[in-house]
Amino acid sequence: MEQKFEFTEGNYGMLDYKNEHTLKRYKELCKQRNEVDVKKYDCFFAFSNEQFAQGLKSIRPLREGEKLVSIGAGGYGTRDGAERLFKFYDAMNAQIKAECNPQEVYVYEYNNHECCIDWDGDLNAIRLIASIWGEDVARNIMRKSAFYPIEQIFGGKA
Repeated sequence: MEQKFEFTEGNYGMLDYKNEHTLKRYKELCKQRNEVDVKKYDCFFAFSNEQFAQGLKSIRPLREGEKLVSIGAGGYGTRDGAERLFKFYDAMNAQIKAECNPQEVYVYEYNNHECCIDWDGDLNAIRLIASIWGEDVARNIMRKSAFYPIEQIFGGKA
């Protein structure tokens, strides 16, 4: 019989957990997502003029009149490349949603974002859950350090 996932507050406010069943897979999927070679999507990241020039050389040559688009967080790419990259990210999130337990992911991300010392409490962790599983699932997560009530984050339930 599969044991139920459990978590409690541990040292310094971090969450201790046991009987996790999907966190190994979650970490594998996150690693795959985070280590994607964005150049194969005609995208790159640059934080200086030198890095921008190098990044521009690392993607396919731009067509006449084609311009790069900013994808945020220092990222740039061709419009079609950025669309393909974001489809890849969406597919990874869909895989996480299908294969991972949102409560387990919440606890892991709570610790990962050090929500126990964050001025916003668990805001980063609960927003991540909502971005993958949706607001309805986020509303049913057992939360710790919930500085903002769920209604304040997502609005009242209709």
